[in-house]
Amino acid sequence: KKVKSINLEVYKEMGIKSLSYICETAQKKWNLIDSLVIHRYGNLIISDKIVLVATFSMHRKNSIEACNYIVDYLKKEAPFWKKEFYEKNSAWL
Repeated sequence: KKVKSINLEVYKEMGIKSLSYICETAQKKWNLIDSLVIHRYGNLIISDKIVLVATFSMHRKNSIEACNYIVDYLKKEAPFWKKEFYEKNSAWL
């Protein structure tokens, strides 16, 4: 089905706690100087930018691996609920 738009819902307190946890975990595992995650929610069209993940470290490899780890977490574990809207109907994923 062709997706027209999506609606991302989040319980803000749980989302902040979850994103803080994953950033702290990545910081310890890859010795990061800092990290930043910005994740949009609400009604979004397909071309909208949804997430920004930035990681800062002394070594490029550590930043790249930590960034991948955080993005994978966001896709699978973060407390976001997604509803896709199609031409004639919609579905929660």
